[in-house]
Amino acid sequence: MMHCQDVIEPISRALLQARQQHQPLALPEALLNSLDEETAYAVQQRVLELRQQPAKWWKTGLMGNGQIFAAPIAASECYASEAKIDTQHFTALHVEAELAFCFNRSFQPKQQYTEVEILSAISHVAVSIEVLDSRLAGWPQAPTQLHLADNQMNGALVIGEAHTWQNSINFSSQPFELYINDHLIVQNEGGHPQQNPVQLLPEFVNLCSHLGYHLEAGSWVTTGTWSGYPAAVSGDKVSVCFAGIGSAWVQL
Repeated sequence: MMHCQDVIEPISRALLQARQQHQPLALPEALLNSLDEETAYAVQQRVLELRQQPAKWWKTGLMGNGQIFAAPIAASECYASEAKIDTQHFTALHVEAELAFCFNRSFQPKQQYTEVEILSAISHVAVSIEVLDSRLAGWPQAPTQLHLADNQMNGALVIGEAHTWQNSINFSSQPFELYINDHLIVQNEGGHPQQNPVQLLPEFVNLCSHLGYHLEAGSWVTTGTWSGYPAAVSGDKVSVCFAGIGSAWVQL
């Protein structure tokens, strides 16, 4: 049985190398067999350290095993709407229509917060576009914990105009549209896997706190796809609209 650090360091450095060289990695089976959830989160944090980049924004949702996850998004991968992102080296380029929520207060590490404390701290909502990528060879078949270590396939996050949160969205019937190069790709009413993505946030905040993460005031958290994850190619223009909430677009 490998010691934890004997797993964290080689996987972290392999993921860093995959990012830098734009070459998906394949890990030895012995390392994969030693990668549990706790170690995967430690790898997330170690990769941020090695990249010498702080987490600016965040993503959450449910893993395949039904558990809520937390994944940091480095500052260099955070964009405002109408950005142009260099995706020519992405190896698993897909896009997702999402909603992101902003907190007006910080949440400290190693604390426990009530649901009321967390939900009352939501100040804004915005349309977001998550641009997916993977550092993993054979990513569709990669194990859950390895995707977690690789920040759940985050390549970039684009945030649209912020709107004051009024807790008045009917998520089950919320219309949205996703376009690629002005062609309608996905159109639906509702469609979020948890129906109400806000319900993810209390557990997400307490998970981050447990892991030792510090969520600063002004942090955005994107909350999972409404649209599936349509494939895109470098050069595409992707736009998303949630009726009555807002829109965002990005040039890949």
